[in-house]
Amino acid sequence: MSYYGDSPRGMVESAFEFARICRKLDFHNFVFSMKASNPVVMVQAYRLLVAEMYVQGWDYPLHLGVTEAGEGEDGRMKSAIGIGTLLQVHF
Repeated sequence: MSYYGDSPRGMVESAFEFARICRKLDFHNFVFSMKASNPVVMVQAYRLLVAEMYVQGWDYPLHLGVTEAGEGEDGRMKSAIGIGTLLQVHF
C-alpha cells in the first residue's frame, strides 16, 4: 500500500501480498474481498484483481460488496450500482 497508495492498484497489490503468503504456506481456502465505500473504486479494484488473477492462473472466489453503503435508498443504490456493474458479462 505504501508504494501504490490508497488506490485500486494498492488494494490489489495488498491482497496479492497476503494471497502469496497463504499460497506459500499451502493454504488455498480464502476469498478475495475488495471493499471500498466508493462504488467506482470498488469496481476498478475488482476488475484489476480479476485481470491479475487471470495472468497468475489463480481461481479464487470473490466477495462482492460496497463498504459503508449506508442504510435506506442511498445505500441500496450504491450497492446496486457497484455490484450490478460487476455482475455484467462483457464479451
